[in-house]
Amino acid sequence: MLPILFKLQFDGLTSKIVYLVLAAAFVAYGAWAGLKNAEKPEHRLWRAIPFGLTAVLAMSLAPVWAFPVMSSSLAGAIKALVWGSGILLTISAALYGFKAAPAGKSPMNEALSYGAMGAAATALAVKFGLSGEMGRNTGLPLHTYGLMIATAFLLAIALGARTARRTFPETLIIDGKEVPGSQFMFDKTLDIGFWMLISGILGAKLLFVIVNWDRYSRAPMEAFSLSGGLVFYGGFIGSALTLIAYCRRYELNFLRLADTFAPSLAIGHMIGRIGCLAAGCCWGGFAKAGSKIALRFPSAEHLPFGGFGSNSLAFSDQLKDTRWVDAMGHIHEHAVTGATQISAYAQANGYTLPVYPTQLMEIVGELCIFCVLMFFMNRKRFHGQILATWLMGYAILRTINEFFRGDVARGYLFQYPAENPVILSTSQTIALGLFLTGLTIVIVQVVRKRKSNSSVPAPA
Repeated sequence: MLPILFKLQFDGLTSKIVYLVLAAAFVAYGAWAGLKNAEKPEHRLWRAIPFGLTAVLAMSLAPVWAFPVMSSSLAGAIKALVWGSGILLTISAALYGFKAAPAGKSPMNEALSYGAMGAAATALAVKFGLSGEMGRNTGLPLHTYGLMIATAFLLAIALGARTARRTFPETLIIDGKEVPGSQFMFDKTLDIGFWMLISGILGAKLLFVIVNWDRYSRAPMEAFSLSGGLVFYGGFIGSALTLIAYCRRYELNFLRLADTFAPSLAIGHMIGRIGCLAAGCCWGGFAKAGSKIALRFPSAEHLPFGGFGSNSLAFSDQLKDTRWVDAMGHIHEHAVTGATQISAYAQANGYTLPVYPTQLMEIVGELCIFCVLMFFMNRKRFHGQILATWLMGYAILRTINEFFRGDVARGYLFQYPAENPVILSTSQTIALGLFLTGLTIVIVQVVRKRKSNSSVPAPA
């Protein structure tokens, strides 16, 4: 329950030098990542340049938030760097698309597509980075949630790449050429992981906007805010669509490749939920009095280093909640005998009222699912079995977990019971869809396998 692990303030020369070193390292890594994953040796430089410039653009914007109020000369230099790197990114991305266009694709169309992505990144950087005060003095905080998400992503991609290498031992035909399947899939899994991360974040944000449409319909531009507002299911759907497109591009069996990613998804999600616990998000509903498993989330005052000024999200939410809770954990809109006002309790104690540990429930559940998936990985009878197992297993876990959730950001399709609803949330609805999808995969693949076996003539 520690939202921020460390916070670097840039109010001295030493800290600014540290930032410059970190920025240089990040830019170098961006260029290296682009260079390493190029499909052909002659495309390495063309790919390294836009990747490096993307890192330059990101690190140019960082001081706008992290540094104290800037002098006009420094602000002007950063604006010039943002615009310059953005324009160069757009041009270099278009050139890479033109040079590296795959066989059968129009080089000009590829150039326009990649150039449009560079232009969109530049427009977003200018809109949300350079508007407002130059130097917002937020420092550089290391959020536990962000660290766990990064750790989950790296571990998931590493596991997925190793699994892909093991499960694609044969020779593949890619763009009309024979390539070793194990090495090709290892390299491409690392590459596709980046795009699955981007599409996952966009999908998670889009679903959050959809389930909170009442809020965003009144202030549409808030949908582009960089702070908070992500839903796991949206991230899963966005990543799945990217994987489907990737399989179509290289004519790969989607279910077979999805099987290699399913264990990574489970273990990555488990680690991400550790970040949720630390940040105090995705909190549980109010526990019954005397519950042995309930958690209380602290204010910044009760965290090490004063939480660097950041309360846990659950505490911030309860601090604004003027409703009342009775000993059974039921919520009331008005005072009742024996009930406690939520905001008054949080204000007086510096902790939330006891809530169910829904993050821990999901952490344990995902770990169990991961172990089951790894057990069946080398024992599966058809492609799609591992994916289907995750779809049905997680759908059951999430449906049960939703009965104990206390945050309502996901919204409800309809509420039952009316006062303290436990069904049917948006997440439960999607869980039902995932379960039926997994069940359909099993039925279709089993039927296909039986038909295939029955069509094989018996030995004479």
